[in-house]
Amino acid sequence: MSSGPDWETFVRRHWEKAPAHLPLALPVVPSARAFRSLITASEPFRHGTRFRALPDVRFFVENAQLRSPGTLLPGARERDVDGYIRRASALLGQKGFQLLVEQPLLLDFSLWNDVRDFVRGLLERVGVPVLPIVSDLLVGNFARSPQGVAKRLHHSVFILVLHGRMRIRVWDKLWGAPPNETVGFDRHLCEATTLEAQAGDILYVPSRSFHLEECREKCMALRLWIPARGSRPTHVVKELLTKLMDQRLEHDHTVPYLDYPGRRRKGTRSPVEPLERAARAFEEVARSPDLPQALRIIWARRVSACGLEPAPPPRELLPLDDSSLVRGAPRGHIVRMLDSSGQWIWAVNGHVFPGSGSTEAIQVLEALESGAARRVGELCRVARRGARRTELRELLETLLALRGIELVSETGA
Repeated sequence: MSSGPDWETFVRRHWEKAPAHLPLALPVVPSARAFRSLITASEPFRHGTRFRALPDVRFFVENAQLRSPGTLLPGARERDVDGYIRRASALLGQKGFQLLVEQPLLLDFSLWNDVRDFVRGLLERVGVPVLPIVSDLLVGNFARSPQGVAKRLHHSVFILVLHGRMRIRVWDKLWGAPPNETVGFDRHLCEATTLEAQAGDILYVPSRSFHLEECREKCMALRLWIPARGSRPTHVVKELLTKLMDQRLEHDHTVPYLDYPGRRRKGTRSPVEPLERAARAFEEVARSPDLPQALRIIWARRVSACGLEPAPPPRELLPLDDSSLVRGAPRGHIVRMLDSSGQWIWAVNGHVFPGSGSTEAIQVLEALESGAARRVGELCRVARRGARRTELRELLETLLALRGIELVSETGA
């Protein structure tokens, strides 16, 4: 695991100011593990595109997307990145290609945790974004990024080069329609800043800039798109209001057809009743305590994930007994937030649940933060009543499923 860049210097000199090349002594994530995650994500896409699926896999041959890549995707028998790229290139007649996987961190908690540690150093200095961070993993031998995938508007980007060498051309002028299309780039080469990085290094592009990626050899990289400009909180509130209204209206997706004015008969209901009903639902939701409560839940989850959402799913819930030996996860991040009703919201590794605010629960957390292995029975002994002990044991089981604590073997204690 990498210790990360000197974030204080980076924020002062480069954050939202200028592109940067950040050499690191150690890579943020091991390239071999990232490649295995790419193989796992690719498997369901061998026979065609899967809509609204995450991770999402797209395969480009030069600038064209291939909808059913089949054996061009990496399989379980692939040994390494170089071998896969050689095989796919041979099948394509040596044409350049790029395999792109959006949200690859969903499949590997260890990979997600390493990246979360990396972005945490930055977010501690600039703040947690209101919108989630988007990650994607790319591999190939492309001369240039496919047009239209080189930019997410209002997002800065970190490119973690995991294998090979990559060069980026960075510019501020917009062209093309839509503006993220890299059309006619050659005539602007004199205006571009060029940065090149090898495996283990990081490239950074501010949100106001556009960039174009070029493989210098067979390469693999992880991109992190961090909301930085134009990320107004109204977007989050609007999405939540829509979801809450949908629940109030019982998931009625039928489009109402209204009578023309003047056709209403006496005694009939208002012809715009469906719209009036939606307006009433909006007012009820906006005034309801459900809205601020849901926003607190979203924020607690986002902070615990350092913006890397969606997070990998929890493990299976396992029962603990008094003899079980547990300790706090070395890089665990438990967030606690008190809501307006006096209830506590707990969030761990991108997952949220209603937790206890009792003195006993705080004592258990403090005991686990030391990193020492403790017996579950010993931890629960702080509670005098049996019901409280059961509550603490259930809390520990939830934290174990969410990877906030870990089981310790007798030999490793």
